[in-house]
Amino acid sequence: MNKFLFDHQLAAMKVDRSGTAEERKDAIDLLGGRAKRLAEWRRTNGLSGQGWPRDERGPAEEDG
Repeated sequence: MNKFLFDHQLAAMKVDRSGTAEERKDAIDLLGGRAKRLAEWRRTNGLSGQGWPRDERGPAEEDG
Protein backbone atom coordinates (compact mmCIF):
# COMPACT_ATOMS: atom_id res chain seq x y z
CA MET A 1 0.00 0.00 0.00
CA ASN A 2 2.85 2.41 0.75
CA LYS A 3 4.30 1.85 -2.73
CA PHE A 4 0.88 2.41 -4.27
CA LEU A 5 0.45 5.70 -2.36
CA PHE A 6 3.98 6.74 -3.35
CA ASP A 7 3.18 6.08 -7.02
CA HIS A 8 -0.06 8.03 -6.64
CA GLN A 9 1.83 11.05 -5.30
CA LEU A 10 4.34 10.83 -8.17
CA ALA A 11 1.46 10.81 -10.65
CA ALA A 12 0.02 13.92 -8.97
CA MET A 13 3.35 15.73 -9.32
CA LYS A 14 3.62 14.70 -12.99
CA VAL A 15 0.26 16.34 -13.74
CA ASP A 16 1.71 19.70 -12.69
CA ARG A 17 5.02 19.17 -14.46
CA SER A 18 3.85 17.66 -17.73
CA GLY A 19 5.29 19.40 -20.75
CA THR A 20 2.69 18.53 -23.36
CA ALA A 21 -1.07 18.07 -23.39
CA GLU A 22 -0.56 14.36 -24.15
CA GLU A 23 1.77 13.92 -21.14
CA ARG A 24 -0.73 15.78 -18.96
CA LYS A 25 -3.60 13.55 -20.13
CA ASP A 26 -1.55 10.40 -19.44
CA ALA A 27 -0.61 11.66 -15.96
CA ILE A 28 -4.25 12.55 -15.18
CA ASP A 29 -5.37 9.10 -16.31
CA LEU A 30 -2.80 7.44 -14.05
CA LEU A 31 -3.72 9.69 -11.14
CA GLY A 32 -7.46 9.12 -11.56
CA GLY A 33 -7.09 5.37 -12.02
CA ARG A 34 -5.02 5.03 -8.87
CA ALA A 35 -7.43 7.20 -6.88
CA LYS A 36 -10.32 5.03 -8.10
CA ARG A 37 -8.52 1.83 -7.08
CA LEU A 38 -7.69 3.33 -3.68
CA ALA A 39 -11.32 4.28 -3.08
CA GLU A 40 -12.52 0.82 -4.12
CA TRP A 41 -9.99 -0.92 -1.86
CA ARG A 42 -10.95 1.25 1.13
CA ARG A 43 -14.68 0.69 0.50
CA THR A 44 -14.17 -3.09 0.14
CA ASN A 45 -12.32 -3.15 3.46
CA GLY A 46 -14.94 -1.06 5.27
CA LEU A 47 -12.69 1.98 5.60
CA SER A 48 -13.68 5.62 5.29
CA GLY A 49 -12.74 7.49 2.13
CA GLN A 50 -12.64 10.83 3.94
CA GLY A 51 -9.37 12.66 3.36
CA TRP A 52 -8.14 10.14 0.78
CA PRO A 53 -7.54 10.78 -2.94
CA ARG A 54 -10.60 10.67 -5.17
CA ASP A 55 -10.95 10.13 -8.87
CA GLU A 56 -11.77 13.63 -10.08
CA ARG A 57 -11.97 12.81 -13.77
CA GLY A 58 -15.26 13.33 -15.55
CA PRO A 59 -17.48 10.36 -16.51
CA ALA A 60 -16.04 10.20 -20.04
CA GLU A 61 -12.50 9.93 -18.69
CA GLU A 62 -12.97 7.17 -16.08
CA ASP A 63 -11.41 3.74 -16.51
CA GLY A 64 -13.71 1.19 -18.16
